[in-house]
Order: sequence, then C-alpha cells, then structure tokens
Amino acid sequence: MIKYQMYERELTKGGVYQYHTCVDKLDNYDIDLFDYEINITPKNETSPHDYFHISCLRKTVDDYIRKSVLDYFKIPVDFPVVYLTRKVPFTPEFKCGFYLNTFKKFKSIYFKKTLNTIKLFKGLYNDIILAGDFKEDGSFVDESINIEIMPIQSKEVYFKIKQILIDKFNIDNFESCDKLFNDYSIEKFHFHVKIKYSVNELVVKFYNTYPVNPFINYYDNKKKFR
Repeated sequence: MIKYQMYERELTKGGVYQYHTCVDKLDNYDIDLFDYEINITPKNETSPHDYFHISCLRKTVDDYIRKSVLDYFKIPVDFPVVYLTRKVPFTPEFKCGFYLNTFKKFKSIYFKKTLNTIKLFKGLYNDIILAGDFKEDGSFVDESINIEIMPIQSKEVYFKIKQILIDKFNIDNFESCDKLFNDYSIEKFHFHVKIKYSVNELVVKFYNTYPVNPFINYYDNKKKFR
C-alpha cells in the first residue's frame, strides 16, 4: 500500500524532477520492516535502475537501523546507520546515511567542507543526516558526500534557507518551491534540502512529501545532529 510520495526537484543546473513512493512493505523480501520508512525510487531519466531506501526516522522506536536488518540486506558496516539504499537487483555497492560523528572517523576529504556547510544553517534544522557510498566490503568511497538538512518546519525557515542557497551557492531556481508555501501549514507536507559535493560537481535538491506531512506524529523535532 502507498503511504505517501516524496517529490524531488534539483535546484542546480540539472533541473531533474522525480518522485519516491513510501510503501508499507517490500514485496519479495521476507523481513519485518514495520518500524521503518520504506521508499522506492523507480528508474528515471537520470538512472536506469530501481532503488529502495529504508530509513530510521521513527525515533520513538529506534535511533538506528537494527543489525539484523543490515545483515539481511548485506550491509557490512560497523557504525550506526540512519538509512540504507540498495539498487534493485542488488549490486555490490550501496549507500548509507549516518551522523557527523561517524563521518569524522572516515577522515574524508569532504569533512571540513561538510562542517562549514552545516554551520551555515545553524538554528534552522531539526536534524542533519549525511550519506555516502560504500563498497561491498563496507569501506567508504571518498568521492562524494550528501548533506541532508531536515529543517524546522515553517514558512519562515524555508525562506531563510532559500536565501542561504542564493547567497552561498548562487542558486535562484525556487519558483516551484515558493508556490508550495503560498498556503502553507505544517500538516500539508514535510520539506528538506540536500547538498551533494563530489569531485567536479555541486548538486542541490529540494524535497517535499505529498499529500501530507507523514513525520509530524513521530519525527523527533528536538533531535540535533551528533
């Protein structure tokens, strides 16, 4: 059953627009995932593959994905995982989400840039989740980093974040996003922003759920990044 959808808009030059669908279970996988958010991303113009994402946003249940779930999906890492992403059918590589204290241990070339980016949004977020790619053996691929900013959900905060993106990242592609806030209330949708750094590229994306804010009843709005 479909629970909600999440729309993704690239604000940088690529202009990609796609969607993710949250479902109540993963068909063809014999594992109980009731306590997790399960999202499916279908193949699209930028990727010929399907993906699924399992995230631990129900902070009243678990702070991190249980080891039994990681083992089932062949995620051989030894740090706290906030979410995982797998290509379908499985390939050796995978993606994991984690917090800043975990990222620091990777000694990544992107750590300082990540820290400076987070500081730009001080006071505007409930959570910061980082994500990166990993090899089959669980080693980190230090070629890119995603910084997912989970803002305090308000119209005022949206426009403050928008101004930061304009001033610091030279982005001015907000017409579609602005329209969402013409008649905004926190119940209508949840929004967040992703900034991705890689060797030769900067990508910034805006996400919003539809038709409701599915996180309002259980997402821990007081949690800060660690």
